[in-house]
Amino acid sequence: MELKKYKLADIAKIEISGVDKKTIEGEIPVRLCNFVDVYHNWAITKDKAKHFMLASAKQAEIDKCSIAKGQVAITKDSETRDDIGIATYFADDFDNVVLGYHCALITPDPTIVDGKYLNAFMHTKYIQKYFENNASGSGQRYTLSNSTINTIPVLLPSLTEQHTIGKVLADIDRKIELNKQINDNLPWLDHSLKEARVRLSA
Repeated sequence: MELKKYKLADIAKIEISGVDKKTIEGEIPVRLCNFVDVYHNWAITKDKAKHFMLASAKQAEIDKCSIAKGQVAITKDSETRDDIGIATYFADDFDNVVLGYHCALITPDPTIVDGKYLNAFMHTKYIQKYFENNASGSGQRYTLSNSTINTIPVLLPSLTEQHTIGKVLADIDRKIELNKQINDNLPWLDHSLKEARVRLSA
């Protein structure tokens, strides 16, 4: 597999979000995809977005940081180095959902890079090491500068290979998510079975 090396800014549009968690009178109501939503999800769907917190934003912020299918977001700054540069993929189109602050929104050029592949690449040790080495700050807060994000070194195979890799990993994530949902429901199922046994024996 032949890999070509690019700087992220050469293959994607990058926006740094400044939308906070406040609801301000006169601004437009939105749902906010926050740092924790990015941090804890390999991919974000419409179903997950239903549970995002309500906030407000200016029209310019909505135009700049609305999320859509195919985009990727990364965490930009945090109290520890390990929590920055964590990526998620937006798997659906969304209505009035905006990326929150402490995050960067990445819109890949679809003629060069596949969003699912880019998300997977952002999770590699290669890139995590890049973030660790280039994060600024110490003690109480670490951050990725705009320059560090713009110059993220991205290794790309052909688009066909990117699509294949991205799809395989996305399918694995969906299976993991399904297993998690099943495990979360096991206590409820167990309780229901016990109640059914009690009724049958009565």
